[in-house]
Amino acid sequence: MSSKLDNLLFHFNQLSEAEQAKFIAAVKTSGKAVTLEDLLRSKRDDGIRCPYCGSTEAVRFGQRNGIQRYRCRGKDCGKMFSDLTGSILSATRKDFQVWKRYVKCMMDGLSVRKSAAICKINRNTAFVWRHKILDALALLATKQKRLGGIVEADETFFPLSYKGGYPAGRKSHKRGGATSKRGISREKVCVSCAIDRNNRAVSKVATLGKVTIKSLHAVLNRRISKRAILCTDKEVAYKAFTRHNGIKLVQIESGIAKLGVYHIQHINAYHSRLKAFIGRFKGVATKYLNNYLVWNNAIMETAMTRVGILRQALKAVVFTRWLDIGCRPAVPVPVLT
Repeated sequence: MSSKLDNLLFHFNQLSEAEQAKFIAAVKTSGKAVTLEDLLRSKRDDGIRCPYCGSTEAVRFGQRNGIQRYRCRGKDCGKMFSDLTGSILSATRKDFQVWKRYVKCMMDGLSVRKSAAICKINRNTAFVWRHKILDALALLATKQKRLGGIVEADETFFPLSYKGGYPAGRKSHKRGGATSKRGISREKVCVSCAIDRNNRAVSKVATLGKVTIKSLHAVLNRRISKRAILCTDKEVAYKAFTRHNGIKLVQIESGIAKLGVYHIQHINAYHSRLKAFIGRFKGVATKYLNNYLVWNNAIMETAMTRVGILRQALKAVVFTRWLDIGCRPAVPVPVLT
């Protein structure tokens, strides 16, 4: 036990002051139950802003169901709002504890049917909640810091799936069936991925078939620091991508394990974990695939700590506007090139 403690202290002392403070704060909250009041208090500490006009001139105006209400005093506004206005919780009749229980079911990897039974909600409601939460996590992910240091990038592929609804003229496929074309084709969804040595990852549906320069820009632009060093295989598209963004590129020849500290073993391991994670859901429709990529990354970045995942997911629920999941395209890429 003492050797583990000594090892922990050694690594703690290698951190910067800011990182040490962040670590201490994480330890203090790791065993603390997450409450709605805690999350709302953190929002109030950042200042109250009107969700309608953006004004910071708001005054307290009583409470409703225990939630603080405000009146905006901005010019030509005067509207009422609360800490929950515009968030996922603003349009729900369910108590926060039910949402909290449902997020825990997600952490445990339970099916929609089992989660609905535990939370005593309709199965369709449970499905919509899953994607509301994942949509919220996806919006938060776009605000995260860029990947830095040594960053590894590569693509992985999933079969194109229209599960739940098929285009006109297309016959349904049996679950688990192979695609009709061998190798990389437009029947495969290309997911572009990048990960740094701190286990922070970016992954998103890029295109159908082989990765292109345009699809790399769509996924990785502004997600990798210009001071980073990007490690990839010999895919030609990365040369144009890094040249355009002013990022140093190190490409690893096939059959070579590493070049000094440069390799692509982390991204290969990431792909293996991602495939295993997606495989648990027995088939994910392509239109929802980005949500599951975000879910996988959230689990990785919180170092598999259950409280960390719970807190991050609940923050997304409380602070993010929910999106209509029924209107998304069957293939979530703007241009198929």
